[in-house]
Amino acid sequence: MYKIKDIINQIHCADCLKFLKKIPDDSIDLILTDPPYNVGKVFDKKQEKTYFDIKFHKKWLKECDRIVKLDGQMYIFWWSGFLKEITNILDYKQVLYWTKPFAMMRRGRRGWQNFTELIFWKVYSDDFTFNALKGMDSKDYFTDVSCINLPNERFHITQKPISLVEKLVGAGSNPNDIILDPFSGSGTTLVAAQNLHRQFIGIEISQKYCEIIKNRLKQKPLL
Repeated sequence: MYKIKDIINQIHCADCLKFLKKIPDDSIDLILTDPPYNVGKVFDKKQEKTYFDIKFHKKWLKECDRIVKLDGQMYIFWWSGFLKEITNILDYKQVLYWTKPFAMMRRGRRGWQNFTELIFWKVYSDDFTFNALKGMDSKDYFTDVSCINLPNERFHITQKPISLVEKLVGAGSNPNDIILDPFSGSGTTLVAAQNLHRQFIGIEISQKYCEIIKNRLKQKPLL
């Protein structure tokens, strides 16, 4: 089992299922992550699965439940296409919505265009942190501009806006709290944590994206 002091403020290039098993119980204040949606996207020249991998999602969710503190919480970005599947295995307090202005329109598709992503919010007791966001009401939806529209700040195909992630980190944690992202991608959660004076632990299986994260964490200002 790892000692927290030995793994914080680092990106770990590893399989999250193996790494999570070595994190101590009740040690994480906030988990904020954007797991694979299983829609067949290509990451680092590898295509993800095109079906809901229930065994995989149950495993990482179980480990996250184990390592979050009783007064901790979790935010999970998700896609509406597998809404039934994820809600069958995830207990949550509330669903938040990110409405993506200027999202890419897909022509020729029969049905309603999906311009919204879901954010599941899970708490583990009534004693959770909630910091009101300065300058905005605690609405259950966000309209931060998609990274598709910010090509110079986009490092990953499913990257979330730093402004949005900072709102979630700021609301759900306090300075020096430990933030974990088991699917770090381009490292936006870690950058947001560092910007807001939180500790962080990042896990990412791709060496390519681990290097991108390391470079992002060195930038001033952090984007």
